[in-house]
Amino acid sequence: MFQERGYAASSIDAIAAAAGISGPGIYRYFARKTELLVTLLEGAARTAMGEIADAVAGAGEGERLGAMADALARHAQREGAVIGLLQSTVAEMEPADRARLDEIRSRLVAQLAELLLTERAELNAAEAQLHVEAALGLIGQWARRPDPQHTIRFRRLLLAILGA
Repeated sequence: MFQERGYAASSIDAIAAAAGISGPGIYRYFARKTELLVTLLEGAARTAMGEIADAVAGAGEGERLGAMADALARHAQREGAVIGLLQSTVAEMEPADRARLDEIRSRLVAQLAELLLTERAELNAAEAQLHVEAALGLIGQWARRPDPQHTIRFRRLLLAILGA
């Protein structure tokens, strides 16, 4: 619902109805709508990390950067609306939700940097994290205006950032 209608237009009552429960029923699990969003983003990050790790693990030496770029590009195309939602709603979040989101992001960056180091052993951890942060920045921009005509270029840009 967040992807289809946007964060502001997705009411707790509508979310509850789509889930087959009452509006007040959602509050048994989530105190605020932003808490629900953070939980969804946490699951999306976990799924993305698993897919990316599997892609890199299945690639041979010298192919891991390409596998990582491909997996990031696929995830960005599939979950671009969620990524865009994240960037647009951070300012509206309670400090506790923002802190949880920062923790999720930090964990994701560290895990992606660790994967990057499997192919780029000449980097140190801080340098690998810088490459990952730059790739995530590109993904965030892509999420705002995804253009299927430029998918190959987007993947090449991700590869260039990871390999620079």
